[in-house]
Amino acid sequence: MEPDKEAFTALFRTSHRAVLRYILLRVDDPALAEDLTAETFACAWAKSRAGTTITVPWLLRTARNLVGNEYQRRARSQERTRRAAMDALEKEAARARAGEAEELRCAMARLRSSDALLLRLSYWEGLSAAEAGALLGCTAGAAWVRLSRARSALRALMGGAEA
Repeated sequence: MEPDKEAFTALFRTSHRAVLRYILLRVDDPALAEDLTAETFACAWAKSRAGTTITVPWLLRTARNLVGNEYQRRARSQERTRRAAMDALEKEAARARAGEAEELRCAMARLRSSDALLLRLSYWEGLSAAEAGALLGCTAGAAWVRLSRARSALRALMGGAEA
């Protein structure tokens, strides 16, 4: 069924400004509002060709739906941007952790073997000073003193960073 072109043109002339204003109030972007208004009337033309009677309320409902689609598109775009930024931050943090781990490995390799062993027993194996001292054949107090010296030596090797 062919729509009445003159009636559609008259509807366009009388309602274009109202539809544009309706959309502009919701998207706050004149170029986008123009695009969505054009899309609203393109949908109206297609529906009128299919036999649907086009009224101003029909135009405003269609415009509302198109604005809703735009909101969803923006939300998806913002979420993708947020995820990409988070991924980049996580990768950078992983690179930094890997660099710190490598620096720690190098510093541990330069420590005296007894200091490195005590640090490994304490931090990697989770042994208490008494347990580490028993393994190394010294008292808990001596293990605490040696552990303190080992941490100081490690800190010095890592450029003053906290161990």
